[in-house]
Amino acid sequence: MKKTLLAFAGAIIVGVSSSAMAASVVMEGNYVKTAINDRGTLGFGGSTTPGLLYDPTGTKNFGVNDYLTPGTPWEMFAVSSTQSGLRTNNNTGTAQLGAFTINNLSVAGGLQHVIASGSYGGLFNIVHDYSFNATTQRVDISTVITALTDLTALKFLRAIDPDPDVNTFGSFSTVNGRGTGTLAANDWVHSVGTQTGLPLGLYSNSSITHNTGVSSGWSENPDYYLAGNNSGNGDYTIGLAFDIGNLGAGSNVSLNYSYVMGGSLDRVDVPPVDVPEPVSLLLLGVGLAGLAASRKRKQA
Repeated sequence: MKKTLLAFAGAIIVGVSSSAMAASVVMEGNYVKTAINDRGTLGFGGSTTPGLLYDPTGTKNFGVNDYLTPGTPWEMFAVSSTQSGLRTNNNTGTAQLGAFTINNLSVAGGLQHVIASGSYGGLFNIVHDYSFNATTQRVDISTVITALTDLTALKFLRAIDPDPDVNTFGSFSTVNGRGTGTLAANDWVHSVGTQTGLPLGLYSNSSITHNTGVSSGWSENPDYYLAGNNSGNGDYTIGLAFDIGNLGAGSNVSLNYSYVMGGSLDRVDVPPVDVPEPVSLLLLGVGLAGLAASRKRKQA
């Protein structure tokens, strides 16, 4: 895997710009509205809206069908290593990785861009870079972990419990799956509201070893998702985990992934109102596969 020194990652943590804020920051485009809180996760915090909202029409008519705020809001990330053990931050409850500094770089009506920076126990720094523009139907995330000492067996997890049907229909259940006809199961995990048909997926085509999973027990352990476990349909979490391995002091690793709500990553597609049939999910996979090929060409 490629590990390079990123001077700016440390600079963000040591010297924060004047736009840094301790409170939550709202990000809003035509299709997506969310917030980043001081735990470094999605959502304004607790059951306060916005958690994560999506308008398939692109008219900012977000309504009440929030993926995140009903019930017990649950969007989290975890870092594990031999040196740190398993440490998690969740937008409700656990904050083992401590508070994050929030740096809002968004432009009104344009690119939404927020950086959340934190550090743990003299072992590593971690920076989440969130971004999307007015016309995209996803939240792109780049997570950079910088080792302050040698780290072994380093792993990272991002996971969410999507509940788009609760506020209107009172249902916590979603239809969940890994992969499609064109996307590998280790790259793509998705959920769909059984009543609203609102989709949400996690996607990555990273060259770093990764895998996805669906957890009935709301697992916060990267190993569960790296094993490709799939609990099926229900009030479950979907997650994407990375197996980074060893990271030497002063080195870093960059993990790129996205929360996806639209019909594809690189063009506007309005998802069906009903729960997608296999053909609809296949079309979604075709769009994502096109983006994967595009990204690989850009990286070449």
